[in-house]
Amino acid sequence: MNTKLRTNHKEQQLVVIQGKPEEVLPQVVCDLQATDLYYEREPAAPTRERDGIVLEAIRTRLEKGGNLQTCSIHGYDTHTLFPMEHYLARCKGGVAPSIYGSFTKVFHQMGPVPKELDVVTNIPPMPTGSLAALQKSFPDTPEFKVPSLTSLGYDEAELENRGKGGIAFIGGEDAGIALLDQMMKRTTWVSTFEKPKTKPNSLTVDTTGLSPYVKHGLVSPRRFYHELSKVYAKFPASKVSQPPVSLHGQLMWRDYNNLMGYTTPKFDKMLGNPVARQIPWDDDPVMLDAWVNARTGYPFIDAIMTQLKETGFIHHLARHAVACFLTRGDLWQSWEDGAAVFEERLIDADWSLNNFNWQWLSCTAHFYQYFRCYSPVAFGKKTDPNGDYIRKWLPKFRNFPTKYIYEPWTAPIAVQKSAGLIIGKDYPQPIVDHKTISKSNMNRMKQAYDAAKEAQSAVASNVTSSSARKGEANGGAAKKRRKT
Repeated sequence: MNTKLRTNHKEQQLVVIQGKPEEVLPQVVCDLQATDLYYEREPAAPTRERDGIVLEAIRTRLEKGGNLQTCSIHGYDTHTLFPMEHYLARCKGGVAPSIYGSFTKVFHQMGPVPKELDVVTNIPPMPTGSLAALQKSFPDTPEFKVPSLTSLGYDEAELENRGKGGIAFIGGEDAGIALLDQMMKRTTWVSTFEKPKTKPNSLTVDTTGLSPYVKHGLVSPRRFYHELSKVYAKFPASKVSQPPVSLHGQLMWRDYNNLMGYTTPKFDKMLGNPVARQIPWDDDPVMLDAWVNARTGYPFIDAIMTQLKETGFIHHLARHAVACFLTRGDLWQSWEDGAAVFEERLIDADWSLNNFNWQWLSCTAHFYQYFRCYSPVAFGKKTDPNGDYIRKWLPKFRNFPTKYIYEPWTAPIAVQKSAGLIIGKDYPQPIVDHKTISKSNMNRMKQAYDAAKEAQSAVASNVTSSSARKGEANGGAAKKRRKT
């Protein structure tokens, strides 16, 4: 952004100031004598809460200064295809639909997806003396340059493998648009794309790889949608995949997730979340640590978690596998813990989508077929029977026989020695027995569901009884009135 700004406006520069936005931005508005402030509104509750605090701080600062100037606030709902409030205006009773099918009906009532906003081509220079004023207000960052990764606390050595998964995810709008253009040239692939048919353990990115750019506002979801429409138009409708599995469907699904996050209180929690089933998860730091640090003893799971740590990106079905494993499938740990790890490590972590999907995979909300469980062995074998993905991300398995690579503990000790990898010494034993624990957890989930049903029935019964008592009381009062 800074390079593009300097190219088009040689006298300009991107001013970067580090600090708390509610403290920094009010001072910036005053120092620049700003009359207008522009920002993107996001549906995510934490972002909306932060933005509210910042905007109130700006208003308070201007008022305390004797109404120094009028600063108009301009917010744009461009994080999604349509603004959330526009969806709600078309929802019955203003309540968001609880299932995707109902959401699609609302979506198709919205009309054409708006185009992305026009590119800003003219940026006026900062007022005379404003840069000096900023330097006085923020003496710790006198040059206001774009900070390096090191200065932000990142270890650049840890980022050396970020392109190992097939895409390095270089930042910036130019990189995002270049990737979008590259993908749109694969017209047949785009038109027939079906997300469930992609591979969770592909050696390269098996989807568009655009999610980080869309999440961070580098590629507009609206531009993405319309570019897809152009590709679809080149093929007969019968040859084009349809939502929800198509790429259009994925963008619609993204809006649905955002709408659920926008309208659901405490969406990132189980307690106080009206759509979340109350499930008595265990709280075992040892289990969680083994999952986070790729030491579960299941190579498929550990390979995925290693890729996540090294690159910040994993396939959506790989996310499904490790999420199910951590929660209802094997370890019985809270989805909130898993969501927090993804929020920290995923380069495309989007608050609403992240929490929605963890609730889905843990069968806490949105999806309730808890008897369908991802196997940490069989699921990976379907698309990578040779275990090449495991060998890529867990190099210690490079010489391990394909026959045993998904269940290395079953290999005879002679085979382990020959491969140079002793289970229990060089690689951990399985943290749980999937075949046994998955059945046990299904029973625990059934008990939690049964308890939820009983609680709902009790509430319904109390409401009915209360209504009946009110009816009797009103009836008695009517009889008295008639006698009188």
